[in-house]
Amino acid sequence: MRVEPNPSIVLQSRIKGLSLNFGAAFLSGLGTGIVSGLLLRVIMGIVAIVFPEMSRGLTLEGVLALLLVGTGFSLANSVWFGCMNRHLPKHRLARGLGYGAINAIVYGIPFFLSNPDNDLFGPQAPLGIALFTALFLCGGLMLTVGYDRILNWAREGRREKVLHVSFAVLLIPAMIMLIGTTYEMFDEVIPRIRANW
Repeated sequence: MRVEPNPSIVLQSRIKGLSLNFGAAFLSGLGTGIVSGLLLRVIMGIVAIVFPEMSRGLTLEGVLALLLVGTGFSLANSVWFGCMNRHLPKHRLARGLGYGAINAIVYGIPFFLSNPDNDLFGPQAPLGIALFTALFLCGGLMLTVGYDRILNWAREGRREKVLHVSFAVLLIPAMIMLIGTTYEMFDEVIPRIRANW
């Protein structure tokens, strides 16, 4: 005789799985965002060295703004990663680069075509686009590696509670960032693309 699983236990198990998945994704997104913000500054520095006329100088406010942009975008992006992770390749390198490539297509191409601050059209375009594309790929890889390590760390040491807390604390900020980036895409980026083309 087949015993039907208790719906309450099944629901609790699914909620626990979602909490672990997104908790790890959110924590990895924060780490990825900080590193990405610093790499954004490095990219701008490389472009400024090769094309000195593009230089705007280095300020603490500018670095902090890039850290906020990187962290906000990566936190929003971790929501999509948490949703898509099961459907991506199992191999970590393929999963990370694949997810980074998806980001480069979905976010990178509109970003390039919108030409923010008129910085991406002109002789510096090939270098800037190559570096930003590499950043999208690295971001996907960092998010994936961080996610796997955080999840393994939590499971091996019975520290799942850390991920449940991460999920509870970061769910609303992540959703706000996701809504904000989506709104910006339709309110600013797409109109800029139309104006440029």
